[in-house]
Amino acid sequence: MRFHLLFGPAIRLMNRLDYRRKFAVFGGLVLLALFVLSHSLYSSLRQDIEAAEHELAGLSHIRTLSQIVQRVQKHRGLRAGELAGVRSMGAERQVQAAETDALFDHIATQLPAGLLSQRDLFALRTDWERLRSPGEPMDSPANFDAHTRLIERLLNFEADVADAYGLTLDPDPASTYLIDSSVSKLPATIERLGRVRAFGVALLSAGHASPEQVSELSALVTELDSARKVAGYNIEKTGRYNPALQSEMSRSAVDIGDSLSAIVRLVRTRILSGPVTLSPEVFYRDATSTIDSLYAQIEHMLLPAAERLIRERLDGLRHALMLTMGMVSALLGVALYCSIGGYYAITRSVRNLAESARALADGRLEERIRLDSRDELAQIAGSFNDMAAGLSALIATRRDNEDTMRAIIDSALDAVVQMNEDGEVTGWNPQAEAIFGWTRSEAVGQPMHALIVPPEYREAHVRGLRHFLATGAGPALNRRLTITGRHRDGHDIPIELTIAVSRVNGRHAFSAFIRDITEQKKAEELIWTQANYDVLTQLPNRRMFRDRLDQELLKANRSGRCMVLMFIDLDRFKEVNDAFGHQTGDVVLIEAARRIRSCVRESDTLARLGGDEFTVILSEQDDAAHAQRVASDMLQVLTAPYDLGHTSAHLSASIGLTVYPQDAADADGLIRNADQAMYGAKDSGRNCFNFFVSSMQEAAQKRLQLIKDLHAALEQEQLVLHYQPIIGLETGTIHKAEALLRWQHPQRGLVSPADFIPLAEETGLIVPIGDWVFREATRQLLRWREAYAPGLQVSVNKSPAQFERSAGDEGWIDHLQTLGLPGDSVVIEITESLLLDATSKVARQLCKYREAGIQISIDDFGTGYSALSYLTKFDMDYLKIDQSFVRNMSRDPAGTALPEAIILLSHKLGLTVVAEGVETVAQRDLLRDLGCDYAQGYLFSRPLPAADFEAILKMQRGMPHGCVPMMGMA
Repeated sequence: MRFHLLFGPAIRLMNRLDYRRKFAVFGGLVLLALFVLSHSLYSSLRQDIEAAEHELAGLSHIRTLSQIVQRVQKHRGLRAGELAGVRSMGAERQVQAAETDALFDHIATQLPAGLLSQRDLFALRTDWERLRSPGEPMDSPANFDAHTRLIERLLNFEADVADAYGLTLDPDPASTYLIDSSVSKLPATIERLGRVRAFGVALLSAGHASPEQVSELSALVTELDSARKVAGYNIEKTGRYNPALQSEMSRSAVDIGDSLSAIVRLVRTRILSGPVTLSPEVFYRDATSTIDSLYAQIEHMLLPAAERLIRERLDGLRHALMLTMGMVSALLGVALYCSIGGYYAITRSVRNLAESARALADGRLEERIRLDSRDELAQIAGSFNDMAAGLSALIATRRDNEDTMRAIIDSALDAVVQMNEDGEVTGWNPQAEAIFGWTRSEAVGQPMHALIVPPEYREAHVRGLRHFLATGAGPALNRRLTITGRHRDGHDIPIELTIAVSRVNGRHAFSAFIRDITEQKKAEELIWTQANYDVLTQLPNRRMFRDRLDQELLKANRSGRCMVLMFIDLDRFKEVNDAFGHQTGDVVLIEAARRIRSCVRESDTLARLGGDEFTVILSEQDDAAHAQRVASDMLQVLTAPYDLGHTSAHLSASIGLTVYPQDAADADGLIRNADQAMYGAKDSGRNCFNFFVSSMQEAAQKRLQLIKDLHAALEQEQLVLHYQPIIGLETGTIHKAEALLRWQHPQRGLVSPADFIPLAEETGLIVPIGDWVFREATRQLLRWREAYAPGLQVSVNKSPAQFERSAGDEGWIDHLQTLGLPGDSVVIEITESLLLDATSKVARQLCKYREAGIQISIDDFGTGYSALSYLTKFDMDYLKIDQSFVRNMSRDPAGTALPEAIILLSHKLGLTVVAEGVETVAQRDLLRDLGCDYAQGYLFSRPLPAADFEAILKMQRGMPHGCVPMMGMA
């Protein structure tokens, strides 16, 4: 985004120049750039041309040096034959020496001074002079070594000349391989052939060869063969990089290879193998012919091909140089032409823009610019024309807009009051008249603070206006404020105010948007009241109570005095609701609140937490006696009859009290303690009050821990079933068994059902526990029916909480069908209270049991609110006499009357009777005499684990008369 900052200096420079100077700068820079570019291209191409021309001159010198090497090699071979006794070779050697001298003289005139000034050429010429006319006679090996050293130095000098003329650095790979083959690879191969020629001539001239000579000649032949392969591979590479030369180079490589291979075969077959039969003259002639053909390849094929490639490259470079210079010149002309044309086009357009702008400034709004260009200036011209048209339309519509704005302000639902920086009203719409009572004619021109600002805030209003005019800052600007305004008749109005500032003709103008929020304030007060007070009793609700409690705790901490929290719960209020309806219940709650309020001070807090629960905060208490008196008064007033118009209701209350800071250190602890104390009062029989003690806390914690453990009991398989036999009093055999739940706690041991069943019902765990009991009991029943007692029946208890909380009993029925058990193999035991409070949901479940064949038994009959009509309404199967009646039979002679009546009534209704808690033989005999059908109790057996119960069934099956002695039926 800040990239343009890099061009800041250039931008500032261009902004200071007119277009003529700008184009002069641009033109100069373009010319300079083109000159630098063309000079760089020309220099580069010129260097390449000079390098190519230099290479051509170097090739000429390479030819001469190759001829010198060729003749020195011949001289070596002829001298070797002459030393071996072949006198005929002397004349030819003299001819070769003369030609070599001429070539040395020629090369000395051709080489540049830089190479002639070196001592290499002079030393080579000196060594050659020694060889052609030696002062002392040489033997054949010395002659061979001297010539060979001279030839190696000549080849090295030839390589130096190639380097000096850049032949080995040619950019064309094909030329590089051609030159390398001509200067290095093929001359090295020829030198090895020359050594073989000289060594072979000397050996053949002697007529015999020692083993050392044969070995040395064999090594020379091997080196020659390797050099042949390298030279041929190097020549073939030229054809790979230049397909036009591939055929020619391949043919040359084949010719060179064939010639050298022929010499190698000749040496190996005619010299190294067996007796020597070849004459030195013939061998010299054949070897020399091959060497001459190789030099001919260099002279007439390789070097001309390299020269041809260099000349082609040279011609291409010269053509590129001419083309480049032509294009640069053309570009320069075009750039100059376009720059001049661009200068005149831009200056003419700028002149037209300036003239039209002056016309528009003079008020000629019809002025328009017309340019022939399509560049950015044309876009500016178009924008200028659009601006002129827009300005004309803006001026034309401004008056309409002002009228429209005035209409909007006048019809706005909010008051719009405008003021100048002198504090005088300049605008006043009809809504302002409605809110403040002043008409527009009365308000305009008057100081605004005198009209609508209450007297106590007027001075602050004036100071704020002065502060803004002095500093430009104001805390009330562009914010929504809720303040108080003053009506014309003098009463205050809650208003919502927003002030905006603008500039009109160089002076500040203020616009105030004002809304009357009287109704909104009333609504907020209503919402606050509903959020913090109980709608029915107008007492503080739970939220307000918690806030008051926190405040009283802080107050108690400051004063060092005690505070008492009371929880009040109306006893049996649900019965009033159920009997008379919720509207009557509301009347009772209102009256109860009034009575409780009459017992406390104005400084105390009475709140309704919900339902029939109230709480009282007694602040600044010196001892507990006062709280006791208050609690006693409350119990007294709450037990008085409640007049319900057509009848009256009698209620009582249970009150729990806790003291701060003795009982708890925070609000949560106090609430928890008061609640526990209140439940302690209910457990004590209701209609009393109870102070919190620490044992309540311990009991509550124990209860919570037991609930927590109960959640894990089912998952950790801590629950077990015991089975108590039910004996037929006539037969003395086991017909039925009642499944009884036991909890084997890992730390507490065996927990009584009386301790954990109520907790399970309260927490809802009774549903999954009851399902487990049913499934486990029926699973065990299936085993026992198949193995021991096909007609055995199991009773399973189901509490009212299970009926209310379970979604349905299709699962129990489906489980029976899955096991293949008939419905009458199971008895569901229920309580009398379930029938008294039976809902449609309970009735539907009982009906489904009956349809599935499952039998129903009423447990503990006679201990609750017995209603005999329910026995026929719900079609029961069994009735179980509570053990309290059985116990009285042996204690009181008249104790048999009630069991006898129950048995007779049950048989009349078609019910089967089971007596519970039979512990003595006398009780058994009495029940049998009264016609009771079945009995269970400790006389027969305690509840047994499944394995023990199964052992009894097994024993009963093996005894012809049942388990009479064992079951207390002797």
